[in-house]
Amino acid sequence: MIDLLLDILFPQEECCICHKPGRYTSRKPWCNSCETNMLALQCSCPTCDICGKYLPDGGDLCLDCQHDPPSFSIARAVGPYEEPYRITTKVLKFMGRKNLSVRMGEMMAEKIRQEPRYKYIDLIVPVPISWSSLQQRGFNQTELLARQISKNLGIPVDQEAISRVRDTPSQTGLSKEERQRNLLSAFQVRHKHNVKGKNILLVDDVYTTGSTSRECTKVLLEAGAARVCVITWASGKGL
Repeated sequence: MIDLLLDILFPQEECCICHKPGRYTSRKPWCNSCETNMLALQCSCPTCDICGKYLPDGGDLCLDCQHDPPSFSIARAVGPYEEPYRITTKVLKFMGRKNLSVRMGEMMAEKIRQEPRYKYIDLIVPVPISWSSLQQRGFNQTELLARQISKNLGIPVDQEAISRVRDTPSQTGLSKEERQRNLLSAFQVRHKHNVKGKNILLVDDVYTTGSTSRECTKVLLEAGAARVCVITWASGKGL
């Protein structure tokens, strides 16, 4: 109902990706051509069997997962972190187009339905963003996505399960090692009894080096979670 009201009060008259004129809504925020392109990119090349990074050179596992397997069971993304997926991410985060989360969350939920290893999820947990980012944007984009996934799958979401212990500088432009150091001990589980023994779906917008997902998984498992799976809107490339 809220999504319908927003579409009525704030109608979108152009595709959020290519700016093609038309009538667009929360459930159809981009044109048919952009959607076709997005769907084609999903199968553009193989993905790592564990973390879901795109592997242009083929193979079953990326080098990171071969040499340092993550603690989460599986991570997948709807598509590769390139246009148009990169554009939609930035429009949501930096232009405040919250209505995009409806369709994005719907597509993330569909990705989960397609993968048997996501079965038996008990709780959905969004990755918390830094305090400075929250102040600038006024919202957490991963929380919006988590809520939409929750609506589509009928699984409860706990947006306060993980909190930031300390603020961290932006991860943009940092190497893998710098990202890991940047996030070290940056998260905590507030109420361990809420995650203990549960199969958790961790939600983020983009998976690049995996540092954020790995660190959040670590604190969830230390708090007693039985298993952690990760879903993101987009994923980077691996070797």
